[in-house]
Amino acid sequence: MAESKKPTDDKDERTNDNKDKQTNDDDDNDNDESVFSKLQDLMNRFSGLMSSSTSDEPVEEPVLKSFDLKNAAEYMSKCSNIIVMAGAGISTSAGIPDFRSPGTGLYSQLSKYDLPSPEAIFHLEFFRNNPKPFFLLAKELYPQKFTPTPTHFFIRLLNEKNKLLRIFTQNIDSLERIAGIPSEKIVEAHGTFFTSHCLNCRKEYDLEFVKG
Repeated sequence: MAESKKPTDDKDERTNDNKDKQTNDDDDNDNDESVFSKLQDLMNRFSGLMSSSTSDEPVEEPVLKSFDLKNAAEYMSKCSNIIVMAGAGISTSAGIPDFRSPGTGLYSQLSKYDLPSPEAIFHLEFFRNNPKPFFLLAKELYPQKFTPTPTHFFIRLLNEKNKLLRIFTQNIDSLERIAGIPSEKIVEAHGTFFTSHCLNCRKEYDLEFVKG
């Protein structure tokens, strides 16, 4: 004999709706928090999980007491062989656009070059067929037009304090070099204005040649 289904309880549905609404409200509040607050909350939760563990292994103290500049500076003062991973954000205050910010990003400003897609300006196949758009853009982003930011000089300070092992950068603006960071400490993932070479014979050319 088939078992009859119990009628849906409206009260339970309302309770579930309220729970869903509360969850959405909590998500909205999380989105309003700062990055440091989120990291601090995550660290606290992780510490709580570690302290409640039944393992006999000793619990390590957190690296940072709190996620702010003071504690970060105190921690870095004790470190050596620091590795920096940098992106477009460290150069935007110098007036250099990032790639994808709506309206202000580099890709939003390339329509004047009549490209099949914004990314095409950096594609080798497109460059071989039509190098003019790339060189016009390169002229706009030429390094000597811009001044390094406080972040670039902070990285230079790390080097002067014998703490910088390497900086890996996605930027092509060469502001790390202009700030005075030694070239042997810099890994430029997408290349640099300071060195160029012929695609056919591989002969290398310096910055002044490209500028001309």
